Amino acid sequence: MIAIKNLTLEKGDFYLSGLSLEVAEGEIYFLLNRLDQDNDFLFRTLSGFQAAGSGEISYDGNRLLGAEHPQTAVFIDRVNDRADFDTEARLGQWFDFLCAQGLGRENIYKTLLVGNFHERQLKKMVRDLAPETFKLAYLAVCLAADSANVVINDFIKGAEKSFELKFNKLLLQKKAGGRSILFLGNDIFYASEIADRVGFIKNGRLMFEAAAADLKDMDIKDLYLKFLN
Repeated sequence: MIAIKNLTLEKGDFYLSGLSLEVAEGEIYFLLNRLDQDNDFLFRTLSGFQAAGSGEISYDGNRLLGAEHPQTAVFIDRVNDRADFDTEARLGQWFDFLCAQGLGRENIYKTLLVGNFHERQLKKMVRDLAPETFKLAYLAVCLAADSANVVINDFIKGAEKSFELKFNKLLLQKKAGGRSILFLGNDIFYASEIADRVGFIKNGRLMFEAAAADLKDMDIKDLYLKFLN
């Protein structure tokens, strides 16, 4: 379970005031915020790499104490640039190194198989991988920890529809396995498709929550204009 209680955060022009929510086991909660930058600040706070002003973040009842406790949840950030990674290594070597650090090779390959990953890709340099192949490899590494909690920062933004479908399959598998999934983003239409519940942040406050099923009876465009435009 993911629990956030009275979380406050201020960074430059961005601020968050008194955010409280819980994500149950086997639930996808989509938290909609207007700007990517706002979601980036919140994501870094949820993962322990940025201190909150006040409040509490806990995973399965264990309070997040910072980056020295990385196993509290799986944190999947948006990937924009492969330059942040060792692009001169072959993908297979990258996997070998990470597995030697403790990641489960079986869990990595389970994710790759869902994405129809071909073994020949392991021989390619990371810099030569197609963007969608690299995203799948990154996702497989993130999910290798197989934690009960998953926090995602708009991972599929800009991805091809075919990759989105693969990602959705993996996400729903994690949900079916009892994972608590908190998704940060600003795509209300995607949120209505994949989530169980949806929350809207505006001007630093959680203004509105609804079951995703109820959104189908609302004017989604009107909600977008009201909270996200």
